[in-house]
Amino acid sequence: MLYSTSGNHQLENTEALLTAAIRGSQTPSHHVLAGRALVRSRLQRWKAALDDAENAINIQPSVIGYIAKSIAHIGMGERHKAHQACSIASERFSSDGDFILLIKAIIVFTSGEHHDAISRIDDLITKVHRGPACMYLLLGNSQMETSDYETAIQSFERARAHVRYHTSQTLCMISLIFGWKFDEIDVTIEQHLCEALLAAGRTKDAVECVHQMKNNIGNLGEDFRQRFCKKLEHLGDTAVDAQQYDEAIYHYSTALSINPPFPKDIRTKRINAFMAIGSWNQAVDDANEMKHAALHKAGDYDNAVVAFEAMLSKMAQSPDPNVQRQGDRYISTSSTRAEIRKHVQRITKQSPRVLINTATGRLHDRAEREYAFEALPIFNELISSMTMSINYGRIKDEVRRYFRYVMLSHKWEKSEPLFEQVTGITVYGLDESPTHDKLKRFCEIVQETKINWAWSDTCCVNQKDHFVLQEALVAMFEWYEGSEMTFVFLRGVHSSSRRALVKHVWNTRGWTLQEYLASKVIRFYTEDWTLYMNLGERNHKDLSEIISEMEEATRVSSQALMALRPGLNDIREKLRLASTRETFLVEDAAYSLLGIFSTSLPVTYGEGDRALGRLLAQLLTSSGDTSILAWIGKSGNFNSCLPGSISVFNESPTSHIPPAITSDELEKITAGMRTSSLNLTLAMKLYDRLHELRVPSFSGQRMTLPCLVFKLRLASVTQSGSGRIFRAMTDALGVVEITTTEDLSKLDSLILGHPWIDFLLDRQCVGGVNERNDTDIQSSSMGELPLPPGPCSTASAAPQTQVGWFATLALVLGRPATPLPYTASLLPSSEAQMNKQIQALRLVARLKQPWGALLLTQTRRNVEEYKRVAAESLITVQVKEITSALLKKLIDGVRVLDVL
Repeated sequence: MLYSTSGNHQLENTEALLTAAIRGSQTPSHHVLAGRALVRSRLQRWKAALDDAENAINIQPSVIGYIAKSIAHIGMGERHKAHQACSIASERFSSDGDFILLIKAIIVFTSGEHHDAISRIDDLITKVHRGPACMYLLLGNSQMETSDYETAIQSFERARAHVRYHTSQTLCMISLIFGWKFDEIDVTIEQHLCEALLAAGRTKDAVECVHQMKNNIGNLGEDFRQRFCKKLEHLGDTAVDAQQYDEAIYHYSTALSINPPFPKDIRTKRINAFMAIGSWNQAVDDANEMKHAALHKAGDYDNAVVAFEAMLSKMAQSPDPNVQRQGDRYISTSSTRAEIRKHVQRITKQSPRVLINTATGRLHDRAEREYAFEALPIFNELISSMTMSINYGRIKDEVRRYFRYVMLSHKWEKSEPLFEQVTGITVYGLDESPTHDKLKRFCEIVQETKINWAWSDTCCVNQKDHFVLQEALVAMFEWYEGSEMTFVFLRGVHSSSRRALVKHVWNTRGWTLQEYLASKVIRFYTEDWTLYMNLGERNHKDLSEIISEMEEATRVSSQALMALRPGLNDIREKLRLASTRETFLVEDAAYSLLGIFSTSLPVTYGEGDRALGRLLAQLLTSSGDTSILAWIGKSGNFNSCLPGSISVFNESPTSHIPPAITSDELEKITAGMRTSSLNLTLAMKLYDRLHELRVPSFSGQRMTLPCLVFKLRLASVTQSGSGRIFRAMTDALGVVEITTTEDLSKLDSLILGHPWIDFLLDRQCVGGVNERNDTDIQSSSMGELPLPPGPCSTASAAPQTQVGWFATLALVLGRPATPLPYTASLLPSSEAQMNKQIQALRLVARLKQPWGALLLTQTRRNVEEYKRVAAESLITVQVKEITSALLKKLIDGVRVLDVL
C-alpha cells in the first residue's frame, strides 16, 4: 500500500482548510496547490491530486509539485508518467537530486517493482556514500519481498549501524508525503532484522537479537511480539512432529520468555514436551504457572498472587540449578507491590490532606486513601499481571486514574458544613440546608463523572489545627492545579441566565482568583446544579462565552490571564487583579495570594493588614520589583512604604516611573546632549553611583531603601477639598506641589525619595512587562548571554526572530546594535567606555521626563530613620535643566535610607 490510511479525518480537515485558502486567493500559491495534491493523494483522490499538481507546476515548477504529480500518476497506475515526472524534477532541481531519487525508489518499491527498487536504492546509497537508515531499511524490505533473506539481513544491519545518521528532515518529508511514521525507526529496524534472521533459519541469532532489543530498547511492540512468537511456536510444533523434544522445548520456552502474558496453548505444549522426555518437575512447575494464569484470567487476583508466590517459592527451593535460574526470570510480588506503593505515596503527597470519598461520602486522609486503593481488585491485578517485568507506565496510569479528584470553587455562605461536623459521618447524611445540599450535590455529580474523590474547603480543612491550615493556604494553588477539574458553583444563577458570570459575587472574591488561574479544567454550575448556559461537559475555560465574560470581569485578555503562572513574575499585574477582589477576613487579602506568588508566610489570623505588609515585603526582598512601592493611599501597620489595603494596586504603577522613551526619541535627545555643555564625566559618575545600589530589602519591619533623595523646604500652603496643598522648594526640582491631610509644617526634615532606580537605568520592567522599545533587543532571547542581575531575571524571554538572532550575534562579537548595561563586560575597553557614556546619556534623558516621588520624614530628630507620609495624589517631579552643579547634587543625593 502506497499510503498510510490512518488519520483520514484530519486529512479531510486539512484539505478543507487548503481549499478555503485557494478559493480566498485570486492567484493561489503553487505551494498550497502542491500541498493539497499530496493531501488528496493520501486520501486516494488521484485525479483531483493530479489536477492540483499540474496547476501548481504551471504556476511555478517546484520539487514538491513534481513529486505530487509522480505520486498521483502511480495511484492511477501510470508508472511511466510517474517515472517521467521524477526524472524532470531531478533534471530541473539537481541540488535536491538525492531526495528525489529516494522518493522515486519508494514509489517504485510500493508499486511492486521490488528488483528495480533494490537497484535504485543501491545506486543511491553508492552515490551518497553513506545512506541514511531509512534507505537501508527500504532496501532490506525490498530484499525480503524477493526472499533474499541473507542480503536483507546485511541491509538491516547497515540500517542499525547508520540509524544515528538518519536525517530528521528527510524522514519528516517522507512522513508528510506518505503518512509513514518514523518515531521509533530504531525499533522498526531491530524488528525487521529479527524477522529476517528467523526467516533465514538462524533461529538462535534471531532470539539473541530479540533479547538484545528487549534489553537495549525495552519496546518490542505488541504486534511484533505476537508475530514472532507465533513463528517460534510453529518451529516448536515442527520439532515435536520430528520428535525433537529438546529443540521444541527451546522454541516454546523462547516464545514464553518473549511473550509472557499467559499464552496457555504454548505452555500446554511445553508441558507435553517435558513429559515426553521425563522432565516431571519442570512439567509440574509449568502446571503451577498455568494455575496462576487461569486464576488471573478468571479475575481471582488475590488467589492468583498467592499461586504465583507459591510457584516462585518452589522454584527457589528446588535442588535443580536450572529450575532456580528459571525462577530468577520472574519479578517478585514484593518488588511490584513496593513500586505500586511508591507511586501511590507520590500521588497522595501531591494531593490535599483530606478528600471526600464520593461513593461513601466519608472523609479520608492520605493514609486511608492509600489503604482503600490496596483493598481494590486493581491492586492485586497489577501485581498478578507483572510477572516478568514491571510496567511502570501502567502502574502510573492506574494509580493516577484512581486518585483523581475534583475541587469545589464557591463563595462561602452561612452555616457551611465544617470539618468537625463531617468527621465520623457521611456528607450524604447531613441535615437538609442550602449549604449542606450544595456539598451533597457536588459530591454526587463528581461521582457521576466516575471520579472517586472530591474536595471542598469547608469540610476538608481542619481550621482549628494551625499546621493543617498553614499547609492548606500555601498548597491550595497546587491542589487546584493538580485536580482533574474544578466545579464552580454560582448561587442565584439559573441555566438560562446569560452573562451572569461577569457580575456574580464569585468573580469578586479573593480566593476564587487563584482557583480559576490554577485549574486546568473548569465547569460552571448554576444554583440547581445544571451546567451554566447549557455549555455541556467540556472545559468551560476554553469556551468563547466564558472567555468573553472573564475578560470583561478582570479587564485582562484571556491570553494574558492564562499566561500568569505561580512565581515572582508579573507581580504588579497579579496585585492589580487581586485589588479588584474582596475577602471576608482582612488577612486573606494576603493569604489568598500565597499560591499565586509561590511563597510561604506564617499564618496569623488577627494580625490585620500586617499580613499584606509581610507578603509585599517578602515579594520586594525576593524579586527586587520596586513597582510594589508605586501606589497612592494610606500606609499599613507593617511598614509606612507598604499599603494597608490591596485596593491601591488597582491603579497603574507607570505614573510613578519615568516613562518609556522610544529609540528614535532617545537618539534625538542623546545626540543633542553630545553637542551641549553636559559634563559627561559627572553624568557617568551619577550612573555608576546608581548602578552600584542594591535592590530594597527588609529585616523584620525595617526596610533598607536605596533611592535618589531631594531635600524639601516648605514655601506655602493652601486648603483644598481633599486636604492641604503644600508647595515646597528643592534645589534640583524647583517647586513641588504635595496634597495631603498631614500637617507638613509639624514634621522634621522632609525629603522626596525616588526608589525606582532600575527604571531610571532602564534595566527593570514594570511587573514583568518590558519598558524598552528597542525592537531588536525585545525580539531576541539573548542566546547564551546571562540575564542582567536584578528583578527582571525572571521575566520570560520573547521568541527569537531573524532580527533578534543577528542582534544576539552582534552582541557576542562585541558590536551591539543597541548598547545595554549588562553587555559591557563583553566589549573591548574602549567600546565599554562608549557604552557607559551612552547609558549615562540615557539616564539624563530619563531624568528630564516627569516621574513620581515618595514623601518621607525623619521619625526622630538627629536619627537617620524615616517613614513615608501619605499623599492624596501623585507627587510628580521633573528635572528642568541638567547642569554640572545639579549633577553634583544628584550624586550627593544617592542614598540608602532606613524606613519604618
